[in-house]
Amino acid sequence: MKFKAFLATKGITNESFNAMEAGEQAKLHTEFLDSLESVSKTDFDSVKQSVEDLKTKGATAEQLTALTTKLDDLALTVNDLESKGAKTVKSFQEEIVEKKDSLKNIANGQRGEVELKALTTRASISGNTNAYVLPSIGQLGIKARALYDVLPKIMISDRSNDNGIIKYHDWDEDTTARAAAMVAEGGTFPESTATFIERTMPIRKIGDTLPVTEEFGEDSALAAAELERFIDINVNSVIDTQIINGDGTGQNLTGLLSSAPDYTPVAAAITGANIKDLVRKMRTTIVKTRGSKYNPDIVVMNSDTFDRYYLAKDLDNNYLFDTVNGTIAGLFVVEDNNMPDNQLVVGDRRFATIYEKTGVVISEGLVNAQFTSDAKTLKARKRMAMLIRVVDRTGFLHCTNVTTALATLAS
Repeated sequence: MKFKAFLATKGITNESFNAMEAGEQAKLHTEFLDSLESVSKTDFDSVKQSVEDLKTKGATAEQLTALTTKLDDLALTVNDLESKGAKTVKSFQEEIVEKKDSLKNIANGQRGEVELKALTTRASISGNTNAYVLPSIGQLGIKARALYDVLPKIMISDRSNDNGIIKYHDWDEDTTARAAAMVAEGGTFPESTATFIERTMPIRKIGDTLPVTEEFGEDSALAAAELERFIDINVNSVIDTQIINGDGTGQNLTGLLSSAPDYTPVAAAITGANIKDLVRKMRTTIVKTRGSKYNPDIVVMNSDTFDRYYLAKDLDNNYLFDTVNGTIAGLFVVEDNNMPDNQLVVGDRRFATIYEKTGVVISEGLVNAQFTSDAKTLKARKRMAMLIRVVDRTGFLHCTNVTTALATLAS
């Protein structure tokens, strides 16, 4: 406690104290020292100076002796603390005054260094968790959407009364025969066979759920919104995989690889056969007999397979192909990493259609005992089908092994 604070507890102002006689001041100093258990060096020096001042004001020898005795006791305490490594704590203002000359020199552009030990730092505040919080959450990476974005889509109304089935009619190519021929005078005209067939495809469902507590949604709005986006992305990721790899069994979609016929390469003696040669040969195979119907415009492959084309060089290490426009042999490259490595598909995307019942629907509800445990379940669902009519599958070709196909084309 400072001496002025001690005086305040007695109801004595600084002005009234200074107006007192030396004896009264000495008595108050003695009472102040009696109330202290310890004192800093700064306070000790202040009281010591007051005693010196009292000598000149006429305090009695007895009063001065009592004060000096108290000071001797406190001096032992201060010396003992300093001998044990205790440091005198100075206020910020005291250190500024002490180092004012050095500070003036620095302010005038001179070299110098001042350490103000009394500064309070952030580390001195225990348990401080204050920080600038970014208003977003870091994202997980997933495969980029590609094939889904380039295919045509048709939305099916919820009121279509479709029984969850897509029904369509095709020519039955296996039993249809074109018999037209040259006819001699008086000859019998040939007879063609035209057969139609009705086919169906079920609309499949993709979904995901995530249980959360009610408090999570109420107290962590940012994270709650992110979780809805999370399950939405989960569903879309499965869709992207299924429209390429779905095998049509069980609840799977019938994907691109299950629909496109396999390509059978033929020896063509192509020197240094590469992926551009392969893509062009596959396109030629499609249009050579069905060019009136198909105009292949996409080649679907993953990044590693595309790199085999993109990074190809000649003997002088010059890149062989300019891929600025993102095409190979005039076909637009769909770089989709759901495609297996070392495979590719060439086709006319007009004949691969995605049928959807709305988009991904996010909802929430209660499962089992969630009502009594104050929890709920987030749900994401989508119903869809990816259809390449059987009669349109000839507009696509699937190379199941690029390496083997290139070797055949080069032979």
